[in-house]
Amino acid sequence: MHILIIPSWYPATPVDPGGSFFREQAQALVRNGCRVGVIYPQHRSLRQWTSAFIGKYGISEESDVGLTTLRYHGMNWFPRFPIFGGRYWVRHAEKLYIDYIRKYGKPDLIHAHSLLHAGRAALHISRHSGVPFVVTEHSSAFTRGLVIGQQLRNAAKAVHEASRLIAASEDFCNVLGCVFPESAGQWMYVPNVVHERFLKAPLRVRRDNPFTFLHVSTLEPGKAVGNLIDAYAAAFGMDINTHMVIGGHGVERDELESRVKRHGIDKCVSFVGALSRDGVLKQMQECDAFVLSSKAETFGVVLIEALALGKPVVATRCGGPESIIREEDGILVPVDDVPKLGDGMKEIRRQYGNYRPIELRRSCANRFSEKAVTRQLIDIYRQVLAEPKRHTAA
Repeated sequence: MHILIIPSWYPATPVDPGGSFFREQAQALVRNGCRVGVIYPQHRSLRQWTSAFIGKYGISEESDVGLTTLRYHGMNWFPRFPIFGGRYWVRHAEKLYIDYIRKYGKPDLIHAHSLLHAGRAALHISRHSGVPFVVTEHSSAFTRGLVIGQQLRNAAKAVHEASRLIAASEDFCNVLGCVFPESAGQWMYVPNVVHERFLKAPLRVRRDNPFTFLHVSTLEPGKAVGNLIDAYAAAFGMDINTHMVIGGHGVERDELESRVKRHGIDKCVSFVGALSRDGVLKQMQECDAFVLSSKAETFGVVLIEALALGKPVVATRCGGPESIIREEDGILVPVDDVPKLGDGMKEIRRQYGNYRPIELRRSCANRFSEKAVTRQLIDIYRQVLAEPKRHTAA
């Protein structure tokens, strides 16, 4: 089975965390018997203005652990005009597709990750080639009502012609059914994959003190890390037997550090900056519990990584966590409820001995391992390929 992946965003390098779950899912498909390629228009931001003169342009090719990857390098010349930027992206995706099939042959199926822009590119390519496509949606832009006008209409066209519609959580399936009413009931829940390194890493035995909470995110407003700091301060104050580590870097970093100082808890809260995937793994091994405070998440890869390492979780009911965290995995609390978030952290610490790391890992593997997830995807691919073709090549 020959699958071509088109992601809307993708790691620029093997250690880049952005879109790493797309790459890891594609590599998992390769390990489970599929022939897989990736095409990705890698457009640089105009904020990197010097790269307009010294950056790479045109098509590059690499073999990434058995995964053939073609990129089209260029600039995003239309950051304030997403419609034009989208057309530019799709045009480069089509060029990559032509180059890909010339070298590796026509795929059996296209899997687009996110309607903007990959879904639109898959739609155009499918109409001309007759290759069916499926879409997995990941973007919280749909939950926040940020996709409007022509962008929404373009996305609706891809929704209408996709052979299967997949979302990363059960709640997100319902949201997308409301955004695209004609697709209500058609969205299928298939989770993201937890990387094998998290399932195979040693489970750390609990230290005596301090009890350490971990949070990792992009430190932007939607992650509500300010709420987390307020909750921690109210629940634990300057308790020397408790500590919190915050990983990541983003626009709110300075304000969050100032908030910690205002609360007088700077000796109990540590900022460790941006983390590689290996850095995330190390911090998770060292912590006792993970906390997610987001306003909206379509899934929550960090949650399954924490469970894979045997860590219980406190998370907000923000969409994705409800499909991941069961009663035996941790505690779910309302979004933007600082007191309840603090209570959840106190409860996790109080009941910590009731959580069994081996059981947390076993359950995580049963639901989110590459074998479990790729089995679902391959079944979907086979169903699509067994159906009459919906499009004919132009």
